[in-house]
Amino acid sequence: MIPGHDGIEAMGGNNTDRPAASELKLDTLRLGNSNLEFGLDRRSEISAVTRALAEQARHTLLLHTVDLDPAIYDQSQFVDALSRLARSHSKARVRVLIQNARTAVQQGSRLIELSRRLSSYIQFRRPPPEYRDCQESFVLADNSGYLYRPNPARFEATANFHDPGKVNDWESYFLEVWARSEPDPEIRRLYL
Repeated sequence: MIPGHDGIEAMGGNNTDRPAASELKLDTLRLGNSNLEFGLDRRSEISAVTRALAEQARHTLLLHTVDLDPAIYDQSQFVDALSRLARSHSKARVRVLIQNARTAVQQGSRLIELSRRLSSYIQFRRPPPEYRDCQESFVLADNSGYLYRPNPARFEATANFHDPGKVNDWESYFLEVWARSEPDPEIRRLYL
């Protein structure tokens, strides 16, 4: 579990306190502007919001995932958005902390393939053993927006396109783990 976060309850109350994604027009939400926390409870919503965060990101996208769920992260629009981000300027970065890359590698993940071509901009690492108990999944975009799934086995999440405070907390955790992590051996073998 991410330090300082006790699952979805710590995210601002229960789901009844937040509007559902189905009640919103997602195309009106703007990264860095739209400060509204909302709930998601469908795979299609999680995929759409993840893609929107990637499409609107201009500098960084940080992804913490257990297994790079293909229903969300192996979609062509998401991969294309990360490709555009990585190619947008020399300081753009996509960093992925992945607990278990084996299935994604075996299934030929498009994101992993893209990282081969843009290895200076899209990087994967595997957390060291002391951080592998954290099974939560989250996406952080440009120090502003997030999508958070406390249990990646379920399609329930919260998101906000502008909450720098929460994003800063998760980013601090992410960068701490990143600094202690090494390239994932499954992905490294793929490159050899």
